[in-house]
Amino acid sequence: MVLRHSKHVHSKKVVSAVMAGLIAFGGGASLVSADESATSTSAANATQTPTNVFSDVSAGYWGEKYIYQLAAQGIVTGNNGKFRPNDPVTQQEAVTMAIRFLSMQDQLSSGAATLPTNIKVNDYFTKYVELAFQQNLLDKQKESGYTDEKVIWGAQKASREWITEVLVRSIGRTTEANAAKNKATGFADNAKISPDRLGYVNIAVELGLAKGVNGNKFDPQGAVTRAQLATFFSRAQAYINTNYENQFKGSIASIENGKLELYADGKLHSFKLDASTAYFSSDSEKRLQSSDILPYTQAVVIVNNGTAAYLEVTDATQQVERFDSTYARLSPNNLIWLDTGSTFEELSYDPSTVFLDQNGVKIDPKTLAAGSLLTIERETYSPQKKIVSIRVKSGLVNKTGTGVVQNVDTANKKVTLKDSSGYEDTYTWDDATVIRYQNQILTPAELKNGFTVNFTVKNSVVQLIEVTQSVDRMVQAMLYSVEENGKTITYKRSGSAQLETKFLVEKPEIIMSGVAKPVLSDLLADAVSGDQVTLTINGEEQVTKIEVTGRQMEQLDAVTIVNYDPKTHWLTVKDTDNQPRVIVLDNKTKFESSNGVTLDKVEPLLGAGRKVSVSLIGTRALSLEVVYKVEGKISNINTSKMSISVLTANGKVEEVPYNGLMKVEIFGKSNASLADVRIGDEVSAQLASNQEYLQSLKVKTAAQFEVVFTEPLKNRIRVKANGTTSDIYTDKATLAGENGQAILLADLRPGTLVQITFQGLTAVSVAEVKLTLGEVTGVDPSGQVLTLKDYSGNSQSFGGGAGVKVIKNGSTASNLSPIISGDRVEIRKDTQGVTIIQVLDKVERPFWQANQTEIQVKRNSMNDNFRFNLSSNVFVHQGDTTLSVQSLKENDNIVLYLNNGVVVEIVKQ
Repeated sequence: MVLRHSKHVHSKKVVSAVMAGLIAFGGGASLVSADESATSTSAANATQTPTNVFSDVSAGYWGEKYIYQLAAQGIVTGNNGKFRPNDPVTQQEAVTMAIRFLSMQDQLSSGAATLPTNIKVNDYFTKYVELAFQQNLLDKQKESGYTDEKVIWGAQKASREWITEVLVRSIGRTTEANAAKNKATGFADNAKISPDRLGYVNIAVELGLAKGVNGNKFDPQGAVTRAQLATFFSRAQAYINTNYENQFKGSIASIENGKLELYADGKLHSFKLDASTAYFSSDSEKRLQSSDILPYTQAVVIVNNGTAAYLEVTDATQQVERFDSTYARLSPNNLIWLDTGSTFEELSYDPSTVFLDQNGVKIDPKTLAAGSLLTIERETYSPQKKIVSIRVKSGLVNKTGTGVVQNVDTANKKVTLKDSSGYEDTYTWDDATVIRYQNQILTPAELKNGFTVNFTVKNSVVQLIEVTQSVDRMVQAMLYSVEENGKTITYKRSGSAQLETKFLVEKPEIIMSGVAKPVLSDLLADAVSGDQVTLTINGEEQVTKIEVTGRQMEQLDAVTIVNYDPKTHWLTVKDTDNQPRVIVLDNKTKFESSNGVTLDKVEPLLGAGRKVSVSLIGTRALSLEVVYKVEGKISNINTSKMSISVLTANGKVEEVPYNGLMKVEIFGKSNASLADVRIGDEVSAQLASNQEYLQSLKVKTAAQFEVVFTEPLKNRIRVKANGTTSDIYTDKATLAGENGQAILLADLRPGTLVQITFQGLTAVSVAEVKLTLGEVTGVDPSGQVLTLKDYSGNSQSFGGGAGVKVIKNGSTASNLSPIISGDRVEIRKDTQGVTIIQVLDKVERPFWQANQTEIQVKRNSMNDNFRFNLSSNVFVHQGDTTLSVQSLKENDNIVLYLNNGVVVEIVKQ
């Protein structure tokens, strides 16, 4: 969009007529019968309120930005201080807006206007509608078919598809719309869009001027509100070269004391600012405050009567440069000399240049001392490169100020702060430095980038840092106790003996390695050896997150009971080194057994010779499980002795006898027997209730499947592999995403590849297989490394040495030699950790049409497949420009890349 100050001059008669028409937009249903005198009366009332202050457009309203922009440009206005954003727009009003949008008011007929016989409008709008026909903003043949006798043409509410056609015609894209008239839009109600307006909807969506509504619908016959129409026309300004006479684009030279200076068109312009000035940025619809606008940034300014009515920051990057140099001396006529080491450089400044000391306090330039190191800041938007400020940098710093933490270097005891003027300085701290938040003392490690602070520096050493904003902060601590009602926790900070108690939020996040969905009761609190945790504490001093980082718990696996005393609840066991250990059981101990989970139910099983697994802190038992299984790898199978030896994780070999009743479970193998078990297999050996014999042997296996669908309420997932479909229950399984994060069963979508680990016939884990798709950008000459750019634009490298399998065109290779740059590939790991690289199939054809789930291309022959399913996140692009499927036009040359028959990438040639 070209935005520059132009010198169009309109007569007072035209201007007053424009104002009258603007007010007519607020008249609602009465517009239909309003005559020019009534309209003029409304105009007189409306001038009492500034054009960009509307009492019914509240701060934060979704269309606020676009309404104020078009109001400032004179395209819309309100009536008696109101805009009526939710009122529907009539066709005659919309046409009038389109003419003003194109700044064609000076082309309105001065004589009597002539319209087609069936086109009836209010007198005021006649000349606007006439000009719209002349400029081809309206299709005379289409509109001449209007036959409704109950509502005149001009008073007809403008529909979304009708407005879309006017909008696309206004920006000169009629030819493109005609070319897109036979292409489906992809909206669910595509069939309801009038065939003769289908192309206009396609182009409007492609250009981002119009979007769908709820349920992926376009709602073609839906009414358009004033706020919606303002949004449409505001977006469309990017596609026209209209020069609005009161609009400027340039760089902000200064903004203060109710005054804006803007450098535009090679000169400095000065405008007033008042309470009605609306401030926005181009990358957000949220209204800004004047204090958010920084000098030396780029902006568009719309001016009414010398006052900036609308200011939009188009680039928030300050156009300034900074450099350090050594001061030599001042010269007359506002010149400063700088010592470059080999010569002197002379720079000029003016009375607006600010001189600052090390603390940011203004000083007289005459107080500068020769040899001082200065930071020079000057703007870069004008040829003059005016010096904005000169600041003393050298010497010891003594200052008090407000700033934002930029970096904390705990190793070197340094903190970098950006003060309120935008300068960054790095200071050291020492043992006397106080860091606090509210009434609490913080450690330097608890300071985080982005914290807003007040600070005091003396002799370049930080004396005090006080965090002033509500922030999330991290505390390293040992968990002392957790209140039974789950409202508070008590802890000791690392390195401190003092106890601190904090409230918990209603549902704090708990992270514990190896536990998918931990709860508060899983935490171990103890006065001496509680869990080591990292706590996240919010600005309200509530704990929002607890992450267990260390646990001093000891685990005794499959130890043998020597004695149990039910009076003292002392349990004596013999550990793996045949040494006696005394363990104390209490009502906080978690029990697991075939009899039950309470101490009185477990006590009958604690006889001498039985095996139990115990977790404990010191001598206190946290949990006790009566052993009914031995887990590990098969180290020996002795069929003559009828015993199986299992090497456990702690390196101990457990020999367990079996009998003829032992069952063997292996997923995918019916009627499995001991003959199917191999040395090295991971197993779970389930013991009989008397712990004397193996009852079953469950072999651990893993396989990869494609998800068909999930049934969360039944804890069931349907999967398929090698043409076979299976239903698998997941109630005993942990579920993880491709990055190892805990997920829910409902998070797995159809088509997802998962690796399921089984213990016998039971699924114990379901993990999403990480798939990397992208374009091969290189294969090194040795064939050991493949690099690719994934569909997020990130570059990744993959080893091609041992353990790789490449599948291309139906053939398989054990090295990277079949792969060339430009190939599209899918990379994953199989159950054995082998890297599988699947080269995607490629189809190159002219585009025909598409909907939400399918794309169709033109055939080369009758035998060609022309219909392909689309991936839900298909990557569509032309070079580095990302496109949408809806933006493709008939006969565009495209390349499809298919993974298992589904299109995952479309390249427009």
